[in-house]
Amino acid sequence: VQALARETGTAFVWVTHDLGVVAGLADRVAVMYMGRIVETGPTRELLERPAHPYTAGLIAPIPARNERGRPLAQLPGGPPARDAAITGCAFRERCARADGACRALPPLAGGTRQVRCFHPLAGVAP
Repeated sequence: VQALARETGTAFVWVTHDLGVVAGLADRVAVMYMGRIVETGPTRELLERPAHPYTAGLIAPIPARNERGRPLAQLPGGPPARDAAITGCAFRERCARADGACRALPPLAGGTRQVRCFHPLAGVAP
């Protein structure tokens, strides 16, 4: 797939929750939550230092990143109902870093590495 993309100058879009697979396929990644991009950037950088809490939550249960025999980490709670009217950060009810600012929608901010979060974990200034 990567060779075909290079030969033809074509981009491929993969939609998956398996960031382990993405690591071997993509040069850049965009992570979405409830239909909005919450983080985007070069694959290796994003996987090594996630800035959005949701991205970190997707990476945490990758078996290769965990000690053998320990339970895999899971994101707390669940996503909002599909028909829910979402205002502000859609991830705020599941996020340990959320505060009153998260009632507003954070902008997607940064340069080659962007995050939509008022309280990013690392690597990207809000």
